[in-house]
Amino acid sequence: MHPSKETRKWLLYTLLGIIADALDTVLTAIAPPKRPQESVVPSDIDHLSNAELLELSENAPRVHPEAGVVRLTSGTVAKPSQDLDEDAPDPSEANTLDLVFSETTIPVPRVRRVVRCEWDFLIVMDYIDGPTLAQVWPTLPKWRKCMVAFTLRRYVRQLRRLQAPPGAPPGPLSAQGSARKCESPVFGPVQSHRGPFASYAEFSAFFNERQRRALDSRNVPQDDPARKDLFDDSEPLVLTHQDLNLRNIVMGEGGRLWLIDFAWAGYYPPWFEYVATQRQSEDARVSGTDDEFWKVLIPFICGPYFRQERWLSRMARALNWI
Repeated sequence: MHPSKETRKWLLYTLLGIIADALDTVLTAIAPPKRPQESVVPSDIDHLSNAELLELSENAPRVHPEAGVVRLTSGTVAKPSQDLDEDAPDPSEANTLDLVFSETTIPVPRVRRVVRCEWDFLIVMDYIDGPTLAQVWPTLPKWRKCMVAFTLRRYVRQLRRLQAPPGAPPGPLSAQGSARKCESPVFGPVQSHRGPFASYAEFSAFFNERQRRALDSRNVPQDDPARKDLFDDSEPLVLTHQDLNLRNIVMGEGGRLWLIDFAWAGYYPPWFEYVATQRQSEDARVSGTDDEFWKVLIPFICGPYFRQERWLSRMARALNWI
């Protein structure tokens, strides 16, 4: 019996991933990646008080007309926290950026200050100068696009080494370790946030219950094998960006790739990165490109989680029920 087309694709991407990861290991041993120098020098807002930063942010120009990020100084930007929990004691995006900065060599904006406001937090971080990958992607030859994909795969590997601490709930990072509402493209377009979930088991149970509802709505027999195909929680929760698209990658000086916008980041199953990136690629306005080659590269960057994506598609209608 010949393997299916999906199986052949999975084998190809898996083989390419093994080769790429071996190359990553060799390159890291020969020339360990270094943190960008601009991230370790003092900031030009260090001398300002919190009150002065808040006043400065009120009249600062927007970095992008559709974004809430403002340019505070030549070297910094500020954005409001986007936590869905009204009583969040700290901003999860700042927590994530601090963790990535301290535990990886992935180029990310360094958080310089977190200022408490009346309803949220103001996150002050380094400004990353350069065009987004969405702006330069059409000009890149295919070999450069493949190099970009290899670099992004290396970044994803580093993120996945940051596993959730024992007992930590899935979702956004909290300094106190408390459960928070989860926002993800995986939850679908009707309601993009769910939870909070106190544990990985509760998180899995939510999806399995929604799958049961989807099967019931189609009158699938109780002894059908689909009833035994459950949410894949076989791997530990790992740090996941969940918003990897060309608009959230900046090409800085020397072609260095910077990851920005960690508002949706948190501890999730590894395959969430693939599904979230794949779903965003379906809308060029979101992903930053309509290039089919970008879609071809996603399983290489995030891993070929075709089976998990297919499982989610089968039960997706139940995620549309609030």
